[in-house]
Amino acid sequence: MKTIKQSIRDLIRKIGYDVSRYNPKELGRDPFRDMKFFLNSLNCPVIFDVGANIGQSVDSFRQTFPDSLIHSFEPSPGTYSKLREHCNGLNGVKTWNCGIGSSQAILPFLENDNSDMSSFLAPGKFCWGKLDKTTNVKVLTVDEFAREQDVKSVHILKSDTQGYELEVFKGAEGLMKENRIGLIYFEYIFSEMYKDLPSFDEVFRFLLEHNFALVSFYQPHFQQDILSWTDVMFINVEYNRQRIEQNAAANA
Repeated sequence: MKTIKQSIRDLIRKIGYDVSRYNPKELGRDPFRDMKFFLNSLNCPVIFDVGANIGQSVDSFRQTFPDSLIHSFEPSPGTYSKLREHCNGLNGVKTWNCGIGSSQAILPFLENDNSDMSSFLAPGKFCWGKLDKTTNVKVLTVDEFAREQDVKSVHILKSDTQGYELEVFKGAEGLMKENRIGLIYFEYIFSEMYKDLPSFDEVFRFLLEHNFALVSFYQPHFQQDILSWTDVMFINVEYNRQRIEQNAAANA
């Protein structure tokens, strides 16, 4: 005979959910909870929200870090206007109508009628929506922006740029080499959603060579029963070492 506990779990599974024991120290389940775990001593983290779209990630960051300073970047003029409207009046949120890449430039941005799918890369066979127009947009680098805005450290570099992540990271090499970026959180696409996507091995090696270590993968998505895209988090090795030493000293 089933226990009441098992019967409740079976019922919950029938409607598409599951129940597991909550462990506040368990990593790898919720990326925002993990960010808070790694940045627990920071009251006002600086967050670069690259590929902000209309502000969905702004809401998640503000819920997790209410006193954070968020720089949100969106290259599409039309999408940016929605982002700016969404963020109007929000303390600690600054919006910027530009792309982020490996060098300062004016580049063609391929705008999809589904703004989530717009990219600097051409769509591939697994992409959805349709190309609406191509807009020449201003592109900066993380290093240039940080220098111009006098940003000393970026505690979270988030990138959701539809396959353009490696270019974003290349433009942040200066900060990486100086260990001035704590966490990197990004979407990686495995499938042929866009043309000329860098391999995961290339992205992984780039981050390892710049003193980052893999934390976890989150929220895998599948197309044709194979992994298509997932979110990934890396942490700067020096930042993590200092964090562990500080926690050990505080608990001594």
